[in-house]
Amino acid sequence: MTIIFAGLSILLLALIVVASLKKPHKFIKLAIHILGGIVGLWIVDLFLSVFGLEIPINVFTIGTVALLGFPGVIVLTILQLFGI
Repeated sequence: MTIIFAGLSILLLALIVVASLKKPHKFIKLAIHILGGIVGLWIVDLFLSVFGLEIPINVFTIGTVALLGFPGVIVLTILQLFGI
């Protein structure tokens, strides 16, 4: 799983570089939004594992953060801290 998320991180960085060099199309903007949420979920889950907490990464959470982007990761983290 970590290799998949690391690959998505590299893809996200490549899309950000492409978007910064020229005017990005809507597809690139959407891909950056989706990948930003998924990679953000992975990074926040790694940070929470230091404290013994974790966000269950399944199809629902990946779909949620893909739609909401990084703010969705923050919401899932808060819900996890509240035990919901």
